[in-house]
Amino acid sequence: MTGLGLRIVGLFVCFFVLVAPGGCLDGLKGSFGAGVRKGSRFGQHPRPSRERAARLQSSLWQQTKAVATDEGRSRAKSDGAYSRVFYVTDYNADPTGKYDSTKALQTAITQAFNVATRHELLPGIPDLGGVEIHLEGGEYLISSPLQFPSKGGGNLVIHGGTIRATSNFPRDGYLIELWSANSQSLRANQTKTSLRERKGRSLPLSKEYLAYEDITIRDLFLDANFRGGGILLVDSIRITVENVYVTHFETDGVLVESGHETIIRDSFFGQFITSGGDSRESDFTGIGINLISNDNVVSDVVIFSAAYGISLSGFGNYITGVHAYNKATSLGGVGIYLQLPGYTQTRITGCHLESTGIIAEDPLQLDISHSFFSGDANILLRSTKKTHAISYLTITDNMFTGSSRGVPVVELDEAAGRFTAVFDTVVDQNTAYGMNLKATIARATLASSYTWRLNLNERLLFRDFIQNAQYSLYVSGNYFPKHVLRSVKDNTVVVDADTRVSGTVSVLVDQSSDFLALRGGVPGDSELIGSQILFA
Repeated sequence: MTGLGLRIVGLFVCFFVLVAPGGCLDGLKGSFGAGVRKGSRFGQHPRPSRERAARLQSSLWQQTKAVATDEGRSRAKSDGAYSRVFYVTDYNADPTGKYDSTKALQTAITQAFNVATRHELLPGIPDLGGVEIHLEGGEYLISSPLQFPSKGGGNLVIHGGTIRATSNFPRDGYLIELWSANSQSLRANQTKTSLRERKGRSLPLSKEYLAYEDITIRDLFLDANFRGGGILLVDSIRITVENVYVTHFETDGVLVESGHETIIRDSFFGQFITSGGDSRESDFTGIGINLISNDNVVSDVVIFSAAYGISLSGFGNYITGVHAYNKATSLGGVGIYLQLPGYTQTRITGCHLESTGIIAEDPLQLDISHSFFSGDANILLRSTKKTHAISYLTITDNMFTGSSRGVPVVELDEAAGRFTAVFDTVVDQNTAYGMNLKATIARATLASSYTWRLNLNERLLFRDFIQNAQYSLYVSGNYFPKHVLRSVKDNTVVVDADTRVSGTVSVLVDQSSDFLALRGGVPGDSELIGSQILFA
């Protein structure tokens, strides 16, 4: 048996002898010394108190843990071997948070990247073999970003502590940065500041841009001290951010640029630490999660204070289980902002948007479903061009609740130009309590005797834009009148009969076009203007 095993066994044997009923030292002494009292099988002895047993157990556990740690470290370093666990206190990092630990933490990170195996992940990305940077539950002050080496690497974990920025931390910095200077030259005028301001499509994924893969950042508390951001991920693929609490950021909680397949889950983001109803809410700035990147997953995340909860400028992203109450819409806040006009391709499902909604610019292939919008939170579809389409949009099976002030569950912002076409779009099967229900599909029934005029403006999302209509006329008596769908102008359906009858008209209208002639692909602006689905 190893030295560590023998020492642990010895400690627990001592513990058993000390606290086991009938087996303590006093009991043994009574049995082998003065003998047993008459009528007593085991003799009389004082049983240790519950408090004493708890103290002994705690003390032995602390000794066992210390033995295991010391033995583990010494065994890993024996016989010329080296540990793949880098304990930052071994590099003189101060776990009390009193002194600056930037140099110590940076040294630990740099050395962790020097233990690469003979393997690679993606070509050019060294496999670090599961190396671990352990913060040992400490609190560390840093005055400059902790930068992962530009040469890159993967198969690494950093975890287990608190990192706080000092008062002189650079305002454009991030506490942890994966940023490869080797690939920066491949980008046109790219800096950390310009990354945050980018609008439009993310940079194309290419192996020249990738330096980091399979890196896990978990179990951390990151305090940016209003001096910058939390985590910067650039030139990376398959990165996991898990169980991280990021607060007091001035720019972003997490910024991902030109990356691929980043997973952010089970985490909390807030510029100010609050549980809602904060008097400083109008002053909230920054972005909780900023994705200028493709094919990422954000799941089971809470964003409790920021101007924008999640900003998306890449496509193929999946957002689920997010609770956002970062800044109310009435104060200029946005829960989820999709800023990739005409190329969205994002799924948002099972989220809770509280008093702060979703904005989507010229959405294409966007799905918002099975989510809960409370406090008058809604979905805003914003045009960014003079003429543009909404294409392949699905907003279904959501719940909306509000203050009965007439806020629509889905509304349009056409200040930059009217949406000229709606293509394969479904807004339906949502429920609203205290808000105005809007949809692309409406049903109505009206009883009359000659002309049936059904105004559907209160229910339909788009004005003057019914593309498909069906109606049925039910009459009493034996007379069968001639009847016709006379008009669908201004979202009003008019049905006429050639004579007065006692009858009821039921209509079903749809504002989305699905012409088979356009099935070959997504139409461009010029095609839309010349097609049948353009309306004046």
